[in-house]
Amino acid sequence: MTECIFCKIIEKRPDPTLTIFENEHVIGQISLQQKPGNHGHVLVIPKQHVQNIYELPDELNAPLMSALRLLSRVVKKAFAAEGIHIRQNNEPAAGQDVFHLHFHVIPRYQEDEFDTQAYERLPLERRQELAKTLVDALQLKS
Repeated sequence: MTECIFCKIIEKRPDPTLTIFENEHVIGQISLQQKPGNHGHVLVIPKQHVQNIYELPDELNAPLMSALRLLSRVVKKAFAAEGIHIRQNNEPAAGQDVFHLHFHVIPRYQEDEFDTQAYERLPLERRQELAKTLVDALQLKS
């Protein structure tokens, strides 16, 4: 197996300020790529290396879904989203380009032009701001 970028993030935490959620099974991290009108895009990643949804062990089903549900609620509240887009791709034909199972949680708004906008790489400082907004919202949820 080639080196997995998500395994490296989980193991080394190059910038812990981008982590918004963590338990023994799952990590939630601000995505490097964001759509211009939909900032707040979070990745929900199992800590165990699992290549895709087909390989997900049963014991991770509940912890992963619980984290996904919690982070969806937090993203919605923190960014006053009108809806949440959850995306998960399996295999290259479906757009998977990082071969470590992960879910995208993206704030959505009516007529937000999501489908016509290109992703942009946000600077670290902006991603840290988004992460702080989410951490603060998560603490209010507790």
